[in-house]
Amino acid sequence: MIGAEYAYLLVWTIAFSILATITGVSENIWGPLIGLVAAALLWSGSYKLIERVFIGLVIVMGLAFVLNAIIVRPDITALGGGLVPTVPEGSAYLIAGLVGTTVVGYNLFLHASTVQERWDGVSDLAECRTDTIAMVVIGGVITTSIVVTAAAVFPDGTQIADVGAMADQLDPVFGGYALTFFAIGLFAAGFTSAMSAPLAGAYATAGALGWERDLQSTRFRAIWMTILGVGIVFSALDYNPVEVIVFAQVANGLLLPILAVFLIYAMNNDELLGEHTNTTLQNVLGGLVTLVVIGIGLQTLYDVLIL
Repeated sequence: MIGAEYAYLLVWTIAFSILATITGVSENIWGPLIGLVAAALLWSGSYKLIERVFIGLVIVMGLAFVLNAIIVRPDITALGGGLVPTVPEGSAYLIAGLVGTTVVGYNLFLHASTVQERWDGVSDLAECRTDTIAMVVIGGVITTSIVVTAAAVFPDGTQIADVGAMADQLDPVFGGYALTFFAIGLFAAGFTSAMSAPLAGAYATAGALGWERDLQSTRFRAIWMTILGVGIVFSALDYNPVEVIVFAQVANGLLLPILAVFLIYAMNNDELLGEHTNTTLQNVLGGLVTLVVIGIGLQTLYDVLIL
């Protein structure tokens, strides 16, 4: 639950910083305002409504970030070379954070819970699998677009603490629409995070405590209201949560191997899944992913504890 409280603060902060730059309205006002809108949507208790809002925001976010990546005209040769994964010395900590924020552990619980809202049983398994694969691909495309844009515009890895300054650096590339492009993509990302993180925390906590996982349940609402409330309070203050968020996401990255091992075990449990257990290929691929995240986690611990 604590991880969920901080997981969306960074994107939220960045999005509202750019909105403040564009509109002149303080981000300390934008944050609580959008937080209240997110709260209203979650309070509706309508899964269909929340799902449609999510889909719309993901489409907007995807288009904005993909257009960013196309417009910056990245070096195709360098892009191809970047397909070979490398871990620069001393960067394992940030890589673990990137993995932790891309494959967030509590979002696995969110997905496991929401599929039960949308589908009824084995007859819907094929549609569920197709939907899951599509969402993973879309998420990968969005993440790749962000990385490509950053690498093309800041090839030397320039660190910029102020988001408005980042938009100014992009202005020569995007013409006069730099802030608008960034605002659209980051606003959609921030809004989805403002809903998904509290919702994920509520599902995970309710499941762990054996409570009813009902969107209209009082205890369920109390959980997501607490998480969202933390975001609203911090967004209204002049507080920079970046360091705390990076730490939280690194923690997510370090915990991910444990979840991966558990999932592989569960997906091979005949008593639970019967004939729908993992195939050999799925186990091999899952095992490789698990080994990779374990390796990153061990390297991160080495960098932090030894160096």
